[in-house]
Amino acid sequence: MGLLEKLYDNSPIFIQNIMVSASGYLRNRTRYGKVYYEYREFLEKFDKLTLNEKLKFQEEEFIEFINYAFKNSSFYKELYRDIDIHSIKKMSDIKKLPIVDKEMIRANINQVNTIERKGAVEGHTGGTTGKSLVVLMTPEDMMKRMAMLDHFKARVGFEHRKMKRATFNGKHIIPPNQRKRVFWRYNSACKQMIYSSFHLTEENMKFYVESLNEFQPDAIDGFFMSMCDVAGYIERHNIKLRFQPVAIFPTSETLTDSGRELLERVFGCKVYDQYASSEGAPFVTECEKQVLHVELASGVFEHFEENSDEVLVTSFTTHGTPLIRYRIGDSMTFDLDNTRCMCGTDSPIVKAIQGRKLDFLYATNGAKITVVNIANGFKNIPNAIIRPQIIQEEIGEITILLEVDKKRYKPEYDEMLEDEFLHKFGKGTKINIRHVEEIPREKSGKFRMIKNNVKVVN
Repeated sequence: MGLLEKLYDNSPIFIQNIMVSASGYLRNRTRYGKVYYEYREFLEKFDKLTLNEKLKFQEEEFIEFINYAFKNSSFYKELYRDIDIHSIKKMSDIKKLPIVDKEMIRANINQVNTIERKGAVEGHTGGTTGKSLVVLMTPEDMMKRMAMLDHFKARVGFEHRKMKRATFNGKHIIPPNQRKRVFWRYNSACKQMIYSSFHLTEENMKFYVESLNEFQPDAIDGFFMSMCDVAGYIERHNIKLRFQPVAIFPTSETLTDSGRELLERVFGCKVYDQYASSEGAPFVTECEKQVLHVELASGVFEHFEENSDEVLVTSFTTHGTPLIRYRIGDSMTFDLDNTRCMCGTDSPIVKAIQGRKLDFLYATNGAKITVVNIANGFKNIPNAIIRPQIIQEEIGEITILLEVDKKRYKPEYDEMLEDEFLHKFGKGTKINIRHVEEIPREKSGKFRMIKNNVKVVN
């Protein structure tokens, strides 16, 4: 344990709030400088451009970024040694460039990087789908990313740092020896109340709701499943809220229809989805009509293969660790027949974001069942399930862990679930249903609804 961490853990809560705020003000220095404000102005103008004008800008940024990587990264200089870089003159030329993946970047990270770690802004990827990766961004990159994120929120009525927000994330803000049931800390730098996702038990939930009612945030953001946990508790206990947010902005986890409906029903506002990544991928954001749009100013998305939904990304805000045709491991479905939305925005439309490759389980025939479809398997059960988790070790068998409200849950619900999941996974699937007191969260603080532990798929 470091000295600062030890000091934090042994300080009273009001001192911890000061330390959290001090950390927030330090982060603001790398996020909200001159570039941030200039880019906010640019994005407002960019929204008004025609699709062709936006695509032209994207093409120019792409060519400039490719040349930057070739000049400054020894990895890309070697990777493109047999390519005439000056022949890359239009967007379709992107296919002349080889694909890179996480392991290639990780194994050659010192050659990929174009800047020193000192003074850079670090992005850390998780290790759930492979080895972790640290990518570097310039301060200008980070300011542009924050401007893009805040511009997206401003479109639907929330202005970051001027309005209050409640955030559910995986920050370790609660010392292990704390006895008081105060599972949140205040970051005055962003008018942000940070709620710990590690302490969201049924016993503690009422304290979270009391805090939210007192704080009265204008927006709620962070881990999707954590917000659903709180919303489910509010609905089960018929708790009256004394506030109505402008919007809810989930991050980090795949959005489900049932979860969106729950959040909108309980908090009385719309949920707006977004896609980016800790690596620094380009952005996809939802408009006021809740339609997903590619943010063309932020980079390029393309499909890995012709008949595949898996995407490759090229991000214009990764100058420190350039990502060009990077196989990020996520999947998206694009609307190829329509770009014009009722919101007035003219840009490529995304039908669905499937998320990471492990955000699915296997049916008996080998077909993939996404987390969204799995979540729908619980929607016909009355509000009696606190939290479910489905684990698959091999094809043909699943284990369903259930935290339930014992006053509401009936034995016949197990039979309903078994029938529902037999239809989803196929006849002959062995379904094990186990009722548990608590389903543990991941080390990151996230809750995983599904765990795909299948080793080999033939």
